Amino acid sequence: MRRLRRIVAAAMGDRRHAENGEIAALRSAVADQAAEIERLRARLEHHTAWLEDHGRALRDGDARTATVEARQAALDARQEALDGWLKSHDTAFAGLHIRIGNLEAARDVRTFTHWLDQHELVATPKISIVLPTHDRATLLPRAVASVLAQRYENWELVIVDDASSDATPKVIAGFADPRIRSIRVEHGGVCAARNAGLAEVTGDVVAYLDDDNTMHPLWLKALGWAFGEHPEITVAYGGFVVDDIGGLPTLFLRPYEREILIQENLADIGAVAHRAGLPEARFDESLVEMDDWDLLLALTADRDPLVVPAISCYYTTTSGDRLSHGPTYDDDFAAIRRKHAGPEHRP
Repeated sequence: MRRLRRIVAAAMGDRRHAENGEIAALRSAVADQAAEIERLRARLEHHTAWLEDHGRALRDGDARTATVEARQAALDARQEALDGWLKSHDTAFAGLHIRIGNLEAARDVRTFTHWLDQHELVATPKISIVLPTHDRATLLPRAVASVLAQRYENWELVIVDDASSDATPKVIAGFADPRIRSIRVEHGGVCAARNAGLAEVTGDVVAYLDDDNTMHPLWLKALGWAFGEHPEITVAYGGFVVDDIGGLPTLFLRPYEREILIQENLADIGAVAHRAGLPEARFDESLVEMDDWDLLLALTADRDPLVVPAISCYYTTTSGDRLSHGPTYDDDFAAIRRKHAGPEHRP
């Protein structure tokens, strides 16, 4: 009996021991799980805090982005306003620059004209004037009278009658001055007429006059000074006055720049003069207009001209049958650019 009790007690002891071990193990597992839960909770809190921080950063970033965008928009608006201001001032400055240039040209012309009026020329080369005309019987006498009024004596006037059908031949016959002579050619246009005149000149210097314009009284004397006292000069041009620009006569005297001349003409044919016999002094008969631009480009291809601060002629815009800006303008303009401009300037 006692043995049975000892066996039962031992068994119960073993059982309690086992249960205690299991409980201890369970407690350890619970403790481990609690620790893991705490660790996970800490990580969760950390991630929650991270998300909250990044959420605030994103919100702050959005706000900063909006602020930056607003500032950029303001800067863009200010830049646009500044660009407009600069553009308007550039335009005003360009206009002011042109005005100053015109005032300086007028000053130089006035000073030179006063000086030339009293100047005694060292040499007086013979100057030939080529004057083509076609059906301008009423205008031709005025042009010829401006040549007769020159303050320079050594000249000849070659009138080329381009097959006029009006009273031009009779008008020409009435000019009595022996320095005036004329030829009549088949109707071929102004360039062919000028070439015919060039073949007839006997002077040292050649100048030009259109039948609807008039020559300034001192122009030939200015050319006598330019070519007589400056033997190195082969080409020259002066200023000219257009009768009605904005309601008032306007002086045009542009400084010479080859790059600008390639883009646009700087002088009227009545303002251009050159030494006789130059091989490039010939008019392109394929052109209807802008032959003066073509001639000046050819004459100055290898040497700069002398810009004479004097008025050459008075340019009239009111006469009929004028060639300027006619139906061939665009074609003639393109042809001249192809001939004289480099590849970078060609249309």
